[in-house]
Amino acid sequence: MNVYYNGFDTQEITFTTMATLAEKRVVVLESTGNVNYPDAGAPFTGIVSSYRNGMASVIVRGYAEASFRNSVPRVGICKLSPDANGYLEVDEENGKPYTVISVDTSTKTLALIL
Repeated sequence: MNVYYNGFDTQEITFTTMATLAEKRVVVLESTGNVNYPDAGAPFTGIVSSYRNGMASVIVRGYAEASFRNSVPRVGICKLSPDANGYLEVDEENGKPYTVISVDTSTKTLALIL
């Protein structure tokens, strides 16, 4: 039996941004009210689900898919933090624990619950 989590407890907010943001990358809400990629290791606000014309729809709660680059996350509880380009990385020392549902190493994406 396959289980599909798309839409599970998902909440999205549309933010303005001065940067061109990629889908499935994490962002932080800045003091200006815009979202942008966070500093490496910093907490993040959510994950970009779509971007167009200076507006980014950001998943802030529930099921989301995100990109990772270097370290491969594991399914289950995994400590993650962003790099400066909005990719998630395994960070056992300083990361925040998330429930990772699946990992696709061919597309370098993971599914998680925020």
